[in-house]
Amino acid sequence: MSRPEEVRDRLANVGEIGSVIATLQALAAAHQREAEGHLAAIRAQEATVAAALSEALALAGAAPEEGRGGAALTVVIGAAQGFSGLYGERLAEAGLAAAARGHAVMAIGGRTRGALCDRGVRPVWSAEMAPHVPEVPALASRLADALFGWLPGRPHGTVHVVFCDPQETQRLQVRRLFPFDFTRFPIDPGRLPLITLPPGDLLAALMEAYVFTELCEMLMLGFAAENAARAEAMARAQSSVKRISAELKRAWQQARQEQMTTEILELVSASAAPTGSAPGG
Repeated sequence: MSRPEEVRDRLANVGEIGSVIATLQALAAAHQREAEGHLAAIRAQEATVAAALSEALALAGAAPEEGRGGAALTVVIGAAQGFSGLYGERLAEAGLAAAARGHAVMAIGGRTRGALCDRGVRPVWSAEMAPHVPEVPALASRLADALFGWLPGRPHGTVHVVFCDPQETQRLQVRRLFPFDFTRFPIDPGRLPLITLPPGDLLAALMEAYVFTELCEMLMLGFAAENAARAEAMARAQSSVKRISAELKRAWQQARQEQMTTEILELVSASAAPTGSAPGG
Protein backbone atom coordinates (compact mmCIF):
# COMPACT_ATOMS: atom_id res chain seq x y z
CA MET A 1 0.00 0.00 0.00
CA SER A 2 1.35 3.45 -0.92
CA ARG A 3 1.60 5.94 1.89
CA PRO A 4 -0.65 9.00 1.55
CA GLU A 5 2.42 11.25 1.56
CA GLU A 6 3.89 9.40 -1.44
CA VAL A 7 0.64 9.66 -3.39
CA ARG A 8 0.36 13.34 -2.49
CA ASP A 9 3.90 13.99 -3.79
CA ARG A 10 3.09 12.21 -7.06
CA LEU A 11 -0.09 14.26 -7.37
CA ALA A 12 1.92 17.46 -6.93
CA ASN A 13 4.41 16.35 -9.62
CA VAL A 14 1.60 15.59 -12.04
CA GLY A 15 0.12 19.01 -11.34
CA GLU A 16 3.43 20.68 -12.21
CA ILE A 17 3.64 18.68 -15.45
CA GLY A 18 0.09 19.77 -16.26
CA SER A 19 1.12 23.41 -15.83
CA VAL A 20 4.03 22.98 -18.25
CA ILE A 21 1.77 21.26 -20.77
CA ALA A 22 -0.81 24.05 -20.50
CA THR A 23 1.91 26.64 -21.15
CA LEU A 24 3.19 24.76 -24.21
CA GLN A 25 -0.35 24.43 -25.54
CA ALA A 26 -1.06 28.14 -25.10
CA LEU A 27 2.22 29.14 -26.79
CA ALA A 28 1.61 26.79 -29.73
CA ALA A 29 -1.93 28.11 -30.23
CA ALA A 30 -0.68 31.71 -30.09
CA HIS A 31 2.05 31.00 -32.68
CA GLN A 32 -0.51 29.31 -34.93
CA ARG A 33 -2.90 32.28 -34.78
CA GLU A 34 -0.08 34.75 -35.44
CA ALA A 35 1.12 32.82 -38.49
CA GLU A 36 -2.36 32.43 -39.94
CA GLY A 37 -2.90 36.16 -39.47
CA HIS A 38 -0.05 36.87 -41.92
CA LEU A 39 -1.32 34.59 -44.69
CA ALA A 40 -3.79 37.14 -46.09
CA ALA A 41 -0.99 39.67 -46.71
CA ILE A 42 1.24 37.02 -48.30
CA ARG A 43 -1.55 35.87 -50.61
CA ALA A 44 -2.37 39.46 -51.57
CA GLN A 45 1.27 39.92 -52.59
CA GLU A 46 1.11 36.62 -54.48
CA ALA A 47 -1.94 37.85 -56.42
CA THR A 48 -0.20 41.13 -57.26
CA VAL A 49 2.86 39.35 -58.66
CA ALA A 50 0.59 36.93 -60.56
CA ALA A 51 -1.18 39.86 -62.25
CA ALA A 52 2.18 41.32 -63.23
CA LEU A 53 3.24 37.95 -64.63
CA SER A 54 0.14 37.83 -66.81
CA GLU A 55 1.01 41.23 -68.27
CA ALA A 56 4.67 40.26 -68.74
CA LEU A 57 3.62 37.11 -70.59
CA ALA A 58 1.49 39.23 -72.90
CA LEU A 59 4.55 41.32 -73.69
CA ALA A 60 6.74 38.24 -74.21
CA GLY A 61 4.18 36.85 -76.62
CA ALA A 62 4.31 33.27 -75.34
CA ALA A 63 5.23 31.34 -72.23
CA PRO A 64 8.54 29.44 -72.22
CA GLU A 65 8.20 25.74 -72.93
CA GLU A 66 8.58 23.26 -70.09
CA GLY A 67 11.45 20.83 -70.12
CA ARG A 68 10.99 17.19 -69.09
CA GLY A 69 13.08 14.39 -67.72
CA GLY A 70 15.60 16.24 -65.58
CA ALA A 71 16.81 15.78 -62.02
CA ALA A 72 14.26 15.94 -59.21
CA LEU A 73 14.35 17.71 -55.87
CA THR A 74 11.87 17.57 -52.99
CA VAL A 75 11.80 20.23 -50.28
CA VAL A 76 10.28 19.04 -47.01
CA ILE A 77 8.98 21.77 -44.71
CA GLY A 78 9.04 19.69 -41.56
CA ALA A 79 9.17 19.90 -37.79
CA ALA A 80 11.63 21.96 -35.78
CA GLN A 81 10.82 20.43 -32.39
CA GLY A 82 9.10 17.50 -30.77
CA PHE A 83 5.88 17.28 -28.78
CA SER A 84 3.81 17.40 -31.97
CA GLY A 85 2.47 13.86 -32.20
CA LEU A 86 3.06 12.12 -35.54
CA TYR A 87 3.33 15.39 -37.47
CA GLY A 88 7.10 15.30 -37.82
CA GLU A 89 7.12 11.57 -38.57
CA ARG A 90 4.73 11.96 -41.52
CA LEU A 91 6.88 14.67 -43.07
CA ALA A 92 10.06 12.66 -42.55
CA GLU A 93 8.36 9.70 -44.27
CA ALA A 94 7.57 11.97 -47.23
CA GLY A 95 11.25 12.90 -47.49
CA LEU A 96 12.29 9.24 -47.29
CA ALA A 97 9.79 8.33 -50.01
CA ALA A 98 11.14 11.09 -52.26
CA ALA A 99 14.72 9.90 -51.70
CA ALA A 100 13.66 6.35 -52.55
CA ARG A 101 12.41 7.69 -55.92
CA GLY A 102 15.83 9.17 -56.59
CA HIS A 103 15.05 12.76 -55.58
CA ALA A 104 17.53 15.01 -53.88
CA VAL A 105 16.05 16.29 -50.61
CA MET A 106 16.15 19.64 -48.83
CA ALA A 107 14.80 19.79 -45.28
CA ILE A 108 13.42 22.58 -43.14
CA GLY A 109 13.31 21.81 -39.41
CA GLY A 110 15.95 20.17 -37.23
CA ARG A 111 13.64 17.40 -36.09
CA THR A 112 12.90 16.34 -39.68
CA ARG A 113 16.52 16.65 -40.76
CA GLY A 114 17.59 14.44 -37.84
CA ALA A 115 14.96 11.82 -38.71
CA LEU A 116 16.16 11.72 -42.33
CA CYS A 117 19.83 11.45 -41.36
CA ASP A 118 19.04 8.69 -38.86
CA ARG A 119 17.59 6.67 -41.75
CA GLY A 120 20.46 7.26 -44.14
CA VAL A 121 19.13 10.22 -46.14
CA ARG A 122 21.36 13.29 -45.94
CA PRO A 123 19.68 16.43 -47.29
CA VAL A 124 21.61 18.40 -49.90
CA TRP A 125 20.64 21.54 -47.96
CA SER A 126 18.83 22.14 -44.70
CA ALA A 127 17.85 24.92 -42.33
CA GLU A 128 16.09 25.29 -39.02
CA MET A 129 12.49 26.46 -39.12
CA ALA A 130 12.06 30.15 -38.28
CA PRO A 131 11.49 30.35 -34.50
CA HIS A 132 9.16 33.34 -34.87
CA VAL A 133 6.77 34.57 -37.56
CA PRO A 134 8.75 37.74 -38.48
CA GLU A 135 11.74 35.56 -39.41
CA VAL A 136 9.86 33.53 -42.04
CA PRO A 137 10.65 35.89 -44.98
CA ALA A 138 14.38 35.68 -44.24
CA LEU A 139 14.15 31.88 -44.24
CA ALA A 140 12.20 32.00 -47.51
CA SER A 141 14.98 34.11 -49.03
CA ARG A 142 17.63 31.59 -47.95
CA LEU A 143 15.57 28.71 -49.33
CA ALA A 144 15.03 30.55 -52.62
CA ASP A 145 18.79 31.11 -52.93
CA ALA A 146 19.37 27.39 -52.30
CA LEU A 147 16.81 26.41 -54.94
CA PHE A 148 18.11 28.80 -57.58
CA GLY A 149 21.60 27.57 -56.71
CA TRP A 150 20.55 23.95 -57.30
CA LEU A 151 18.81 24.58 -60.65
CA PRO A 152 21.78 25.73 -62.79
CA GLY A 153 23.18 22.76 -64.65
CA ARG A 154 19.80 21.04 -64.32
CA PRO A 155 17.79 22.86 -67.01
CA HIS A 156 14.88 20.43 -66.80
CA GLY A 157 15.00 19.96 -63.04
CA THR A 158 11.76 19.34 -61.15
CA VAL A 159 11.20 20.82 -57.71
CA HIS A 160 8.30 19.93 -55.40
CA VAL A 161 7.60 21.19 -51.89
CA VAL A 162 5.91 19.03 -49.25
CA PHE A 163 4.23 20.80 -46.34
CA CYS A 164 1.10 20.78 -44.17
CA ASP A 165 -1.85 23.12 -43.84
CA PRO A 166 -2.70 24.00 -40.20
CA GLN A 167 -6.35 23.18 -40.89
CA GLU A 168 -5.45 19.68 -42.13
CA THR A 169 -2.37 18.53 -40.25
CA GLN A 170 -3.20 14.88 -41.02
CA ARG A 171 -2.81 15.41 -44.79
CA LEU A 172 0.34 16.39 -46.65
CA GLN A 173 0.26 19.06 -49.35
CA VAL A 174 2.53 18.86 -52.40
CA ARG A 175 3.17 21.87 -54.63
CA ARG A 176 5.31 21.98 -57.75
CA LEU A 177 7.64 24.96 -58.10
CA PHE A 178 9.61 23.96 -61.18
CA PRO A 179 9.18 23.59 -64.07
CA PHE A 180 7.38 26.88 -63.55
CA ASP A 181 3.72 26.56 -64.51
CA PHE A 182 3.03 29.63 -66.66
CA THR A 183 -0.45 28.32 -67.52
CA ARG A 184 -1.63 29.58 -64.11
CA PHE A 185 -1.34 33.15 -65.39
CA PRO A 186 -3.89 33.97 -68.10
CA ILE A 187 -2.47 36.22 -70.82
CA ASP A 188 -4.43 39.39 -71.53
CA PRO A 189 -3.09 40.88 -74.79
CA GLY A 190 -5.34 43.90 -74.26
CA ARG A 191 -3.15 45.09 -71.38
CA LEU A 192 0.40 45.88 -72.43
CA PRO A 193 2.20 47.95 -69.77
CA LEU A 194 5.12 50.26 -70.40
CA ILE A 195 8.37 48.66 -69.26
CA THR A 196 12.03 49.61 -69.03
CA LEU A 197 13.39 46.05 -69.06
CA PRO A 198 13.48 43.53 -71.89
CA PRO A 199 10.39 41.29 -71.58
CA GLY A 200 12.51 38.20 -70.92
CA ASP A 201 14.39 39.84 -68.05
CA LEU A 202 11.15 41.16 -66.57
CA LEU A 203 9.56 37.72 -66.81
CA ALA A 204 12.53 36.08 -65.04
CA ALA A 205 12.49 38.67 -62.24
CA LEU A 206 8.74 38.28 -61.71
CA MET A 207 9.06 34.50 -61.73
CA GLU A 208 11.67 34.71 -58.95
CA ALA A 209 9.44 37.10 -56.99
CA TYR A 210 6.49 34.74 -57.34
CA VAL A 211 8.54 31.75 -56.19
CA PHE A 212 9.76 33.73 -53.17
CA THR A 213 6.17 34.63 -52.27
CA GLU A 214 5.07 31.01 -52.65
CA LEU A 215 7.90 29.92 -50.36
CA CYS A 216 6.82 32.51 -47.79
CA GLU A 217 3.27 31.12 -47.93
CA MET A 218 4.32 27.48 -47.62
CA LEU A 219 6.79 28.18 -44.80
CA MET A 220 4.16 30.20 -42.94
CA LEU A 221 1.67 27.36 -43.39
CA GLY A 222 4.28 24.88 -42.19
CA PHE A 223 5.07 27.01 -39.15
CA ALA A 224 1.36 27.26 -38.32
CA ALA A 225 0.80 23.54 -38.98
CA GLU A 226 3.59 22.43 -36.63
CA ASN A 227 2.18 24.61 -33.87
CA ALA A 228 -1.35 23.35 -34.58
CA ALA A 229 -0.09 19.77 -34.27
CA ARG A 230 1.72 20.66 -31.03
CA ALA A 231 -1.40 22.30 -29.60
CA GLU A 232 -3.40 19.16 -30.46
CA ALA A 233 -0.76 16.91 -28.88
CA MET A 234 -0.69 19.04 -25.73
CA ALA A 235 -4.49 18.93 -25.53
CA ARG A 236 -4.33 15.13 -25.59
CA ALA A 237 -1.58 15.18 -22.96
CA GLN A 238 -3.66 17.51 -20.81
CA SER A 239 -6.53 15.01 -20.92
CA SER A 240 -4.14 12.30 -19.74
CA VAL A 241 -2.91 14.55 -16.92
CA LYS A 242 -6.49 15.12 -15.75
CA ARG A 243 -7.20 11.39 -15.83
CA ILE A 244 -4.04 10.55 -13.89
CA SER A 245 -4.75 13.33 -11.38
CA ALA A 246 -8.24 11.95 -10.78
CA GLU A 247 -6.82 8.46 -10.27
CA LEU A 248 -4.18 9.74 -7.85
CA LYS A 249 -6.78 11.67 -5.86
CA ARG A 250 -8.81 8.49 -5.47
CA ALA A 251 -5.65 6.60 -4.53
CA TRP A 252 -4.76 9.27 -1.96
CA GLN A 253 -8.22 9.11 -0.41
CA GLN A 254 -8.04 5.32 -0.25
CA ALA A 255 -4.50 5.33 1.20
CA ARG A 256 -5.48 7.95 3.76
CA GLN A 257 -8.57 5.96 4.75
CA GLU A 258 -6.53 2.76 5.08
CA GLN A 259 -3.92 4.59 7.16
CA MET A 260 -6.58 5.98 9.48
CA THR A 261 -8.16 2.53 9.80
CA THR A 262 -4.79 1.02 10.68
CA GLU A 263 -4.14 3.71 13.28
CA ILE A 264 -7.59 3.18 14.86
CA LEU A 265 -7.01 -0.59 15.02
CA GLU A 266 -3.66 -0.04 16.65
CA LEU A 267 -5.24 2.25 19.27
CA VAL A 268 -8.05 -0.25 19.95
CA SER A 269 -5.56 -3.08 20.27
CA ALA A 270 -3.43 -1.07 22.64
CA SER A 271 -6.40 -0.16 24.85
CA ALA A 272 -7.62 -3.80 24.98
CA ALA A 273 -4.26 -5.24 25.98
CA PRO A 274 -4.13 -6.58 29.61
CA THR A 275 -2.29 -4.42 32.06
CA GLY A 276 0.49 -5.85 34.19
CA SER A 277 -0.13 -6.83 37.88
CA ALA A 278 0.44 -4.20 40.51
CA PRO A 279 3.81 -4.27 42.29
CA GLY A 280 3.82 -6.42 45.46
CA GLY A 281 0.53 -8.13 44.48
